[in-house]
Amino acid sequence: MKAGRIISLLAAGALCLAAAEGRAAERFSLGGHTLGLPYDAVLNDPAYDCESLAGCFLFSACAYRATGAVALKGVPIDGLTLYFTGERLSGIAAGFQESRFDQVAEILAQEYGPGTVEFGKAGTGTPSSDAVLVWRQGSKVLRVERSNKTGRSSVILAERNFISELIEP
Repeated sequence: MKAGRIISLLAAGALCLAAAEGRAAERFSLGGHTLGLPYDAVLNDPAYDCESLAGCFLFSACAYRATGAVALKGVPIDGLTLYFTGERLSGIAAGFQESRFDQVAEILAQEYGPGTVEFGKAGTGTPSSDAVLVWRQGSKVLRVERSNKTGRSSVILAERNFISELIEP
């Protein structure tokens, strides 16, 4: 009887560990896209404009045409742009209303755990304060920013070596 109980406890523990690993391993995504997506997946999609932002064959960008049609867990985002280096998605950037910063930060914290405060004071209840929160998964960085200077907030998902290209000084 004791051996059966020990086996049951070990199985329950293994399930808990698997559930915890599943949450930790959940990949970052934004606007329904994950990094590494092939360029061909959106090149001929009429929802994206890949012509006007086209760079050279090593760097391309595609802008989502419909403003306000994309949401991050119910929060409308705009200016969704996909950035490709070579044939793979290396960065995703979007903006949203400054007043929604705390809501977006909370959504991301629920999904990926607590972010790291890199600048300012996040969640102080004063929407005019600048704040930057960052989540990391291996070589990927998810960054959400509230800017007093622009009066807007932004969310960026990018490869660590590419994120500096998407951050405005």
